[in-house]
Amino acid sequence: MSKVEEKLAELGLTLPPVAAPVAAYVPALRTGEFVFTSGQLPMVGGKLPSTGKVGAEVTPEEAKELARTCALNALAAVKSVIGDLDLIERVVKVVG
Repeated sequence: MSKVEEKLAELGLTLPPVAAPVAAYVPALRTGEFVFTSGQLPMVGGKLPSTGKVGAEVTPEEAKELARTCALNALAAVKSVIGDLDLIERVVKVVG
């Protein structure tokens, strides 16, 4: 287990299986030293647990959990192409 995954476990978090794309894209792609991710929705078990605008249909607390799920899905996608999350040196850009 990588140090990153050990830290996630300490926080009570685990990486999910890589979410299947819902459109024509790949979850992660490595090119040279960079890994690009795309389409990181808060999918859980192949479904979106919630949709809507924060403050209207989704509470700020729910939005925080959904964002956490997106981040874990992104890490799982990265792991699927590099194998070891300890190889990550820097996150260059996050879009949400």
